Amino acid sequence: MTLNSLSAPPLKVKSKTTAILSTLLVFFTLLLTACNSSSSHTSSNKHILTIATQSYDFAQAGFNPFNGHPNAGAAGLIYETLDFVNVNGGSFTPMLSTGYSWSPDYKQLTFAIRQGVKWNDGQAFSANDVAFTFNEMKKYPASDTNGVWSYLSSVTATDANTVVMTFQKPYPPELVTIAGHVYIIPQHVFASVGDPTQYLTDHPVGTGPFKLTSYQANVAVYDKNSSYWQASKVKVDEVRYPEYKDNSTLQLALPKGDIDWAGYFSPTLNQDFVQKDTVHNHLFMDSINLYSVCVNQKDPVVGGQVGLPVRLALSAALDRNQIAQQATASLEPPASVTGLVLPTAQSWLAPQYSNLSMSADATTAKKDLTGAGWTMGSDGYFQKNGKDLTLTLRSVDTYSDWNAAAQLVAAEAKTVGIKINNTTVGENDYYTLRSDGKYDYQMMFCGMVGGPTPYYLYNQYLNSSGIGQGKFNFVAWNDPATDHYLNQYASTTNQATQTQAIQGIEKIFVENQPFIPLWTGADYDEYSTRHFTGWPDLNNPYSSGSPNTAPDYEQVILHLVPVS
Repeated sequence: MTLNSLSAPPLKVKSKTTAILSTLLVFFTLLLTACNSSSSHTSSNKHILTIATQSYDFAQAGFNPFNGHPNAGAAGLIYETLDFVNVNGGSFTPMLSTGYSWSPDYKQLTFAIRQGVKWNDGQAFSANDVAFTFNEMKKYPASDTNGVWSYLSSVTATDANTVVMTFQKPYPPELVTIAGHVYIIPQHVFASVGDPTQYLTDHPVGTGPFKLTSYQANVAVYDKNSSYWQASKVKVDEVRYPEYKDNSTLQLALPKGDIDWAGYFSPTLNQDFVQKDTVHNHLFMDSINLYSVCVNQKDPVVGGQVGLPVRLALSAALDRNQIAQQATASLEPPASVTGLVLPTAQSWLAPQYSNLSMSADATTAKKDLTGAGWTMGSDGYFQKNGKDLTLTLRSVDTYSDWNAAAQLVAAEAKTVGIKINNTTVGENDYYTLRSDGKYDYQMMFCGMVGGPTPYYLYNQYLNSSGIGQGKFNFVAWNDPATDHYLNQYASTTNQATQTQAIQGIEKIFVENQPFIPLWTGADYDEYSTRHFTGWPDLNNPYSSGSPNTAPDYEQVILHLVPVS
């Protein structure tokens, strides 16, 4: 399962100043004249939803799901997936598929394709379109951004309503990507265009609930698709994406009610947005990702000082409640030392870890070090062989949340005798250094993408096959027991067996701290109930709620009901 299977772009994760996961900071200026008053929520008896999302000019190429950076709304509103997979627990909502089944050996996956669906140009949708989509991704590998053909060997439409996918080897976890992250394209359009990543269109043809009405560099407008296969569920008549040029303008427009929905970070969201109208203005900070300190365990020279006792001591020294407060203004909760994203993954948590403390434990931290032969020096730092226990922690110079956390990590480490020198690099340099596989660091901040079960994060960042250039096991964790549990989970769909495997990894994680979790990461979601109700929240997390994440925003829009 690649990181692209769950979120894009693959290597960058949200920070306060630059949103990089699905929660990128939005930099837009509302153009009230665009499309005849984009701040109006009812026009000619239309119920209009206005969304502020990622910053870019709307371009013709971007109305294609295989373009490297599809325009906001294209994936989800126009093009759809076989299923919607909720990152909160992994439930499947049938979309273009009505069901799936595995062969007993998990090498064949069969989808029942929904009947009665039409493309928005009136032509009939069938299993042939699904098979064509997957085979185009094989023919043009650049379009296979999720890497599904590293698992598949063939995809065939056995009849108009059935698609059979054969795997190179059993791997049930790939179902999440295949069903939930591949957007189906029409064969009758794409068969004659060649490489789908190069196809330009201003008349995108999809099966989704909306059709593109108009677009300019500063706004895109989608109107309800009256022939949509579940049109009765669509209560929003029009979706508008106006452009904003700077964060300050957005922060003014949001509480004024010019926008219904946004997904950005500000430490003052409560004061600047929620408190302006506590009846209608709301936040949903869905805990689905993780921010951690990644500790070099590959290079014996660079990372040699950061062995197991030091990792355990540093983890014990940290007050994660304070770090989350410092980095996120308490909008995101502190992280668990199990490596689980809590509370989202609470059902997977082993009972013995249900009461693990988030507070610092200086006594345990010092015991870990003295037991490993470190002695306290006169300068207040632990020493060995005449050298202080001195570590370097790398961050990104413009990431204010990481840098605030780095200062607190260094201060808390100092209280137990560990010296940390903080250093920063530019954003591009950071991601290049992180992905080069050369491990030229002792410690660095890492943003980690979660998934519908803990397996996806654990597998992404702890599987030994993920060590090396361009891969995601940043700490070079190489442990046969961890790999065994990951393989155990991936070999079955049996819930009890999978739970046993995940809890086995939890024990390894607690006892080894292969990376050191700090706080959870949210897909940011600010919304107003002034014009629409039905939004996901902590009590009903049917979606992550972010307007930056497809296909989640389609599910949200399908749940919205206009306020009469």
